[in-house]
Amino acid sequence: MFNKISAAMVVYVMTGCSPSSTEKTGELKQDTIVPQIVVEKERNDSIESAKLSLVKTNDTLNALANIMSGIADTSSIYQYVQNTADFKSFSKNFDKRWNTYDSTRLMNLRKFRENEISKVVKPQTTLFYPFSGPDILHAQAFFPEADQYILIGLEPVGSLPEFRKEESDSLDAYFSKVNTSLNAILKFSFFRTQSMKNDLKNEEVDGTLHLLFLFLKRTGNELCSAKPVTVDSSGSVTHVNSFEDLKKLKTNTRGVEIKFVDVEKQLKTLYYFSLNAADGGLKSNKGFVTYLKNMGTVNTYLKGASYLMHKNYFSMIRNVILDQSQHVVQDDSGIAFHYFQEDDQKWSYSFFGQYLKPIPMFSVFYQKDLDSLYKMQGSKPIGFGIGYNFKDKNSNFMIATKQP
Repeated sequence: MFNKISAAMVVYVMTGCSPSSTEKTGELKQDTIVPQIVVEKERNDSIESAKLSLVKTNDTLNALANIMSGIADTSSIYQYVQNTADFKSFSKNFDKRWNTYDSTRLMNLRKFRENEISKVVKPQTTLFYPFSGPDILHAQAFFPEADQYILIGLEPVGSLPEFRKEESDSLDAYFSKVNTSLNAILKFSFFRTQSMKNDLKNEEVDGTLHLLFLFLKRTGNELCSAKPVTVDSSGSVTHVNSFEDLKKLKTNTRGVEIKFVDVEKQLKTLYYFSLNAADGGLKSNKGFVTYLKNMGTVNTYLKGASYLMHKNYFSMIRNVILDQSQHVVQDDSGIAFHYFQEDDQKWSYSFFGQYLKPIPMFSVFYQKDLDSLYKMQGSKPIGFGIGYNFKDKNSNFMIATKQP
């Protein structure tokens, strides 16, 4: 149907946010998938700071992301794809699906953030979201003020697709896989781990990149760059030549760095790292542990985290969160409540929704202490369903705030 993007193409799409001479011209090599010169245009919108005035979005990368997310545009770069029946069908149907989601679900998330989260949570530069999969959607909806988003999951990074002109009449399989991979997050608010093993590990949709791009574009962001990365033994982010090279790299940490400009014209950075965050995985990945410690003070978001940090062998990632978070925003599948109570730091709590017994799959993780405090302290309504108990009246949502 299509091939993964070539190394030469990756070199191009990674440009756009740094001041090298080649990035200023945006010139494409002849062996890339778009045989023309595309000049990256500097945004003329009102950007207050000198730093932001130098930000350039990447026309080719945004055109590619529009195809991946079913957004019709006037760019000439992928018109041969936009003119196909497969793209038009996906775009029309997904527009309806997304508009319904945006006007109901996302609107409720943003209202809750404005009316509740923003009144309790002090903004931090970095939002840390482990066990997230490709869910930049909730991260940005609840924490739009963050400059940097650090997401962690088991799902592979993947690679950017190459939509060849000569194969543009057979794109239905790709768009079908994208639709399937979105079913759980759009319906239930979380990704199902078992489903993700199939949905993001196939020839068409081979990793989180596809959904990260879709969510970013569908929520109005403009892409600057997308670079494959790893983390070295000193805890520093290191760029890799191509996504194909990243797949072959002998490393415990594979990631992507995406720079983008949000709807408020603010430059943001998203990191997604694919790795094993259990104690066994982190003990053999000391460079990434150093990276985590170097994050400094963060806010942490946890949702649909499979109750992993209730277990003893997820103590390292749990301690990073407790040590470095100013606020932990989570449902009951995040950190078990007794760890906050036992922490040397003092925490205060804001509760929303109601705490019920976990769904049958996770029934052993019922927390009597959390249930008691919910009833004693009381809680505010959420107004929408979120997490494993995704029905509105069954959901719970907690903000833990570290005290001075």
